[in-house]
Amino acid sequence: MTVNEFYTDICQIQSPELLRILADATETRYVKKGEFLVRAGESQPDICFLMEGLLRGFFLDANGKDVTDCFGYRCGTASMAFCQLDAGNISPMTIEILEDSVFFCIPILLILQLQDQYPEIVKFYNKILISALNEHWQMKQILHQYTAIQRYQWFLSEYPGLAERVSNKNIASFLRMTPVTLSRIKRAIREEQALP
Repeated sequence: MTVNEFYTDICQIQSPELLRILADATETRYVKKGEFLVRAGESQPDICFLMEGLLRGFFLDANGKDVTDCFGYRCGTASMAFCQLDAGNISPMTIEILEDSVFFCIPILLILQLQDQYPEIVKFYNKILISALNEHWQMKQILHQYTAIQRYQWFLSEYPGLAERVSNKNIASFLRMTPVTLSRIKRAIREEQALP
């Protein structure tokens, strides 16, 4: 996907002038597996959109244990913590690259400057925020209202194919269960599927 296709097809930007400005300012960034897009406490000067690859966002709990907050693998996923949108944005989470990945990155400062002149930017950013908010509220509901096996079945449905690409440790952390519990659930599902 080209930068122009991304902004027109996914972001729904129509203004030719705005498309030119965004395309000129967008950097294609290649990040290797095992590297970090940003670490907790670092400034995140760009909004980075995942074009291909796989990432996970995580933070440390009170005991220093890393807790997986999210996975990104869909084309166009905004890869940043939406705590605030300003030029000195400090990330509260670390974004780890799980597979070699490609991002389109654009400076947050430019987005801030363009908001007053182009309402499309405000609409686009609001769409990203609403999507992120809906995902996090859905996750909160799943964690509090579903049993462990229901949470795993939801994961399989919501993130098709990801169970083969992500470690059990990270899936268990995301679903707020131990890796042992996840192994038991997977074994129970396999045994149930093997029944005639």
